[in-house]
Amino acid sequence: MIICHDRRLIFLKGRKVGGTALEIALSTVCGPRDVITPLTPEDEALRRDVGGQGPCHHDRVRWPGTLWPRRVAFRNHSTAAQVRAQVPEAIWTGYRKIAITRDPFDVAISRYHWRRSRGTFPDDMDFGGFVAARRHRLDANSRIAPHRGPDKVDLHLRYSSLLQDLRDNDLSDIVEIVARIRPKSGLRPREARVAEVYRAYPEALEIVAEACASEIAAFGYLRPA
Repeated sequence: MIICHDRRLIFLKGRKVGGTALEIALSTVCGPRDVITPLTPEDEALRRDVGGQGPCHHDRVRWPGTLWPRRVAFRNHSTAAQVRAQVPEAIWTGYRKIAITRDPFDVAISRYHWRRSRGTFPDDMDFGGFVAARRHRLDANSRIAPHRGPDKVDLHLRYSSLLQDLRDNDLSDIVEIVARIRPKSGLRPREARVAEVYRAYPEALEIVAEACASEIAAFGYLRPA
């Protein structure tokens, strides 16, 4: 999660949407007065390699135009509501709020393989069991970066066309870095294609479709064939 004052930009980072690459790239145009949340040690090494500004002011910050610092609690995946509650209203309303949107059916698969790589659930839990156990968390990205309501994001960049969307929205100077780095790559097997996975786990398809119905409709995502 990033607040960049020079760009007047707030980046809200969803889960398993490819946000780390964008976050690292954005940090190369940030400075020591901006808000930048910490990454994993491996991703911080990537950030240093490309010359990005490291973590700063995620727990204590002095906002522009104020005299004294104040305590804050910004996290990697802070929701829009959590961020809005901690920033001056002039920043929230005056800065462009951006996020990445990715097909929820695809996100669920990526979250499964990420969690599996971290050993956070039993080895014998399959994708269907994972989705069923986490049905109430599947719409997390709609809370992090809402597409409607009082805390809605101004711009959702599509994961499927991220580089072009960056070019089309005055962020072309970070495209090369986003294209070059691949944090967390290799965790998901090549055979874990969306259609094949949901053919094997049709109940999981229905759970994701119900839990993420608003997001699916808002961005025109299709049910896997």
